[in-house]
This record gives sequence, C-alpha cells and structure tokens, in this order.
Amino acid sequence: MGVTPVPYGEWVERSETGDSPEWMRGMRAYVPHPLPSDFILPTETHRVQAMAEHTLGELNERTRGLPDHAMFELSTRLREVQSAAEMAGTSADFSEAWMTSLLLTRAAEGVGEPEEVLLERAPMGRLLQAVEHGAARLAQGGPFDAELIRQVGEKLTGGDPDMAESGLRTGQSWLASRKGGQPRILTVPPGARLHSALAQWSAWIDAPHSLPRVGKISLGHLHLVLLDPYPGAGPYLTSIYDASAMVRTGLLRDHVLALSTWLDEHEQEYHARIRAVVDGGPIEDWILFFAGAVRAQASAQLLLIDQLNALRQSLLEQAKGSPTVQRVVSGLITAPVTSNRALETIYGMANRTATQVTRHLVQVGILEIVDGKSYNKVFVCQPVLDLYALQVPAAPSSDRHAFFPPAN
Repeated sequence: MGVTPVPYGEWVERSETGDSPEWMRGMRAYVPHPLPSDFILPTETHRVQAMAEHTLGELNERTRGLPDHAMFELSTRLREVQSAAEMAGTSADFSEAWMTSLLLTRAAEGVGEPEEVLLERAPMGRLLQAVEHGAARLAQGGPFDAELIRQVGEKLTGGDPDMAESGLRTGQSWLASRKGGQPRILTVPPGARLHSALAQWSAWIDAPHSLPRVGKISLGHLHLVLLDPYPGAGPYLTSIYDASAMVRTGLLRDHVLALSTWLDEHEQEYHARIRAVVDGGPIEDWILFFAGAVRAQASAQLLLIDQLNALRQSLLEQAKGSPTVQRVVSGLITAPVTSNRALETIYGMANRTATQVTRHLVQVGILEIVDGKSYNKVFVCQPVLDLYALQVPAAPSSDRHAFFPPAN
C-alpha cells in the first residue's frame, strides 16, 4: 500500500478586494507550509540530483577553457533575463538584450543616449538593471529578503506608488500558464501571511539542510513561486535566486547556467508540476523535475560550448589578418555584440586600431553594422548570436550523456 504524501501547503481564504476579477469568485488561495529542515526521499530522487550536480561540475570546468569566461557569463545572464521576460509575458529577443546591455554600458561612460532616455525607449534596460542589481547584492553576501525584493521590483517598474513600504505586494496574485491548460493558482494572501512566509523562506535558504544542493534549490524555487511576493516580478526573482544559490552553494563558480531558458521552453510542464504539488502530489516528483531541468540545461550549455569552439575555428580561418584581429575574433564567441569603444576597453587598444579591426571584420563578412555612426557604431557577429539565440535545451537521451558530455 502506498504512503499518502504529506501536503506541501493548505488552502485558505483569499484576499478580498473590490477590484477582484469575476473568475476569482469562490476560489481559495494556496499557502505553502513552513519549509522543514529534513526530507526523506526515494533513492531514485537522490540519484537524479547527483547526476545533475555531476553535469554542473563538468560545466564548471569546460567554461574555464573559453577565451573570455567573464563575457560568457554575461551572455548567460542576458539569455536568463530574456527567458525570464518571456515567462513574465514580455516579448524579448537575445539580440535586443545584448544591444541594450552595450548601450547601458556606454551611457554609464557618458557616450550615446543618457541612461534615462535609453530606459524610456528600451524597456529591456529596466529588466537587465533589476536582475543585475539583485545578483550583485546577493554576491556581496546580502540576504534574499523583502528589502531585496523591494529594490528589484522598483527597478523593474521604475517605482510603484501603490506598493507597501515593505516592498511586498498588497493585493491577491495568481499563477497562470501563458498558454493555458492549467487552472490558475491563487498565491499567498498579502499582509501577515505573506510577510511571515517570506521571512521563514529567507532564513531557510541559507540554513544547513540534509538535502543535496540541487534538491534544496528546487524547494527554494518552488516556495518562492508560490509566495509571488512582488506583482509581475516572479520569473525575475526566481532566476536571481536560482543563479545565486548555485554559486553560493558551490555548484557553480559563476552564473553560467540560464535555467529560465529551459523552464521557458517547457513552460506548460513547469506549471503542471507546480499544480501537481498544490493538488497534493509527492514533493519528490517536483525535485525530480527540477533536477532533470538543471541537468538538461547544463548539458545544453556543454553542447553550446562545443558549437562555439567549432565556430571560432571557422571564423578565424575566414578572418585571417594580424594577431590582434585573431584575438578579437576569438573573443566574439562570448561577446557577439561589440563596438570600437568596447574593444578599446577589453583589449586595451587604441581607437585607431579598434576601428581598423572592425573595418576589416566587416569587409570579410564576420561583423555587421547594426547601430550608430562613426565612433558609436555597434557591430554584431550574427553566426555567434544565432547559436545563443537558437539554443533549445532537451533532456539527455541516456544517463551516459549526463556523465560523458560531448567530446571537445
């Protein structure tokens, strides 16, 4: 006889407001129970978590072989923000994320459009700034608490006068799949319940735990989704949490895994798995799903690195030119959107040299001019951009593929 799963939470009366939509009539809100300090899980669940952690270890090592590890990390963060935006219902593309990031950097240096003008024209800028701010605060050792959520939310929205001083939402929120197919889930009612639940979660995520690291992160992610502490910020907050938790626990040295990319591609299953937990299903099924997502996306990153290295060789043969040209071409696989000013900063070259290099790379068809005139030109290496933008992760076809990634 099977053992009845312990409920992950309970249903309570929702927050009553005068502007509640009609479809909410008669529905109740879901409140997850305080996270426990221990879980007893089946052997299979531990095995899948171990496989995910092994693949992350391989990713750690392989990223070190890239010509510019820091720029690969930036590319990953930009892909993460783009995917989180899609999950939040905001259409975005990877090239837009890269372009906006470059323009924000130039604005900070006093070049091109002022930051306030750029943010007004390019909404992606606020998304990038919000995620970067949250990640930086956590990297400095700050807690993932109501204050961080307030700061991230304000950067996302440019400030919301209807928000409480605590930074947490004041109205009833809900979870819904973009494509439908799953009933909406009303999340924790605002007020004392939300404040208490968030405080417990914030303390739990940094406390010692018996679960493997991937398993603990999976529960932290699920709980944060069900809390939904700031309206419209859910996918951004979970992406910040996932990335920072993997670094803080030592699973990854840097943010080189865009888990939101996999979750966005599998959005309907993602919501179905959350719904299954809310409906009383076993929590180990969620952990298996999340660990499988981590493993699949890490495997996709390993494949991407192979593809980038192969493309680099092809571009080097196409470019020919001086050692300086070759060095810049090698760097394009981690920085496919660039400018003369960026090359000056990264490689310490003079403006005249940077201009000669980009002119040569445009002539041989490696770079395209997409924005700006003269000193403010922006260039893209479209083949590299396509590799990042078209990356669609899939689950490994066998256990062997998790433990033995594609050869160099």
